[in-house]
Amino acid sequence: MGFSPAFDYLKKYVVILILFLGITASSQSYKIKVNIKGYTNDTLLLGYHFGDKQYIKDTAYRTKEGFVFSKDTALEPGMYLVVVQPSHDFFQLLIDSGKQNFSIETTLDKLSENLKFKGSKLNEDFVKYIDYISDHRAKADSLTALNKTETDSLKKLILKKQLDQLDQEVKNKQTEILKEQPKSILSLIIKWSLEVDIPDFSQVTSKEKDLIIFNYYKKHFFDYAEFNDDRSVRIPLFYQKVDQYIQKLTMQHPDSINVSLDTILSRCKVVDSEVHKFLLSHYLNYFANSKFVGMDGVYVHLVEEYYAKGRAPWLDKENLAKMTADAKVLKPLLIDRVAPNIKVFRKDSTPIQLHDIKSPYLVLVFWAPDCGHCKKAMPLIKDFYDKFNTKGVEILAVCTKVGPEEKTCWDGVKDLKMENWINASDPSHSSRFKAIYDLKTTPQIYILDKNKKILTKKIGAEQLPEVMDKLLNIKENE
Repeated sequence: MGFSPAFDYLKKYVVILILFLGITASSQSYKIKVNIKGYTNDTLLLGYHFGDKQYIKDTAYRTKEGFVFSKDTALEPGMYLVVVQPSHDFFQLLIDSGKQNFSIETTLDKLSENLKFKGSKLNEDFVKYIDYISDHRAKADSLTALNKTETDSLKKLILKKQLDQLDQEVKNKQTEILKEQPKSILSLIIKWSLEVDIPDFSQVTSKEKDLIIFNYYKKHFFDYAEFNDDRSVRIPLFYQKVDQYIQKLTMQHPDSINVSLDTILSRCKVVDSEVHKFLLSHYLNYFANSKFVGMDGVYVHLVEEYYAKGRAPWLDKENLAKMTADAKVLKPLLIDRVAPNIKVFRKDSTPIQLHDIKSPYLVLVFWAPDCGHCKKAMPLIKDFYDKFNTKGVEILAVCTKVGPEEKTCWDGVKDLKMENWINASDPSHSSRFKAIYDLKTTPQIYILDKNKKILTKKIGAEQLPEVMDKLLNIKENE
């Protein structure tokens, strides 16, 4: 229904605010007086939303006037929170450009329910809107519950009409506010809360009807969103809606995620806007630190298409150079790329080219004899090899020791009972395999197909049997 997103996203919830972030100053000032009946603590906090997090902006201490948040610099427009101590419970309020001098009254037992504003029509309208949404949501929940238990078809039809009427009333209220206050932050919140109106596809008989509906929903998901209004980044609905698009409406594959991120970022017309800066920075860091295999493909894409092309002007030259260098190293190692060829050597100095090893599947393992994790992994890899070698799996284990330490590789091969597969090293490091394969830790495990294309990488030894079973099943079903 039209009101459900707004209610779900704006209802009061509890969160601990632990981070601090400054806000850009302007020539304006703010003064917000707060009186909370029943509140005995001497400290009150003013926080705000920014992207996916909340931060503290100001602290007020009890005075004869009550609590007063006041500074000679204006607050950036957005959704703010007045946080009580020590529970960290809070109520929310809106700040827009212009007048930021008003007072608030409420009670500790019902912080949000008993809110009263004086001198802020914006927040008076906000409270009325939330009350309206809450009231209609309660009625809708009641009708929905009745509809689930009702067996009479006529009565069910009546209940559905009543639900549709409630939904229309909410849409009318939202349209009214958007028309009367087109530039207000309350209207901006409503725009981010609006859902897609799905056309009537009842006449579609195609087996792909669900897919048609889904594609329409995804295509029109941001029809009402305002990516070019920097106030959006300080509204929780903004991040929640964007992340829903990335996490729920996008296949979790790097190529699909890249397309979705490009779609979103293309809506930001100014590259140094706060919205564009937040989205690009957030998802770069998110996918750079992802625990899911292959998501470094998203990191590489964002670096190449945005940072390297000057579409992140806030980044200094030193960090930009480091980031582009990292992406250059990672790119040849992405899933579905052909693994870089290297020449390594057996114990008797016989050379081996990675690409010359003939096998339906090749497990490439980089290890070191003094690596504790390698010592734990090798028995698991041995069990894996014993099970899958007859199914077309070969292993190339490359010891990472070079120079005088290289001789310890072969003691390790014997001690860890690794003799059954192909073992190699590169004493002079002439192949530069450490740099080419970005070897910062060991063990590192890659699974390659017969053409040496990377199927998966950097997985744990304990995951090998499960992953290999899946790869073999996929091959059988092709």
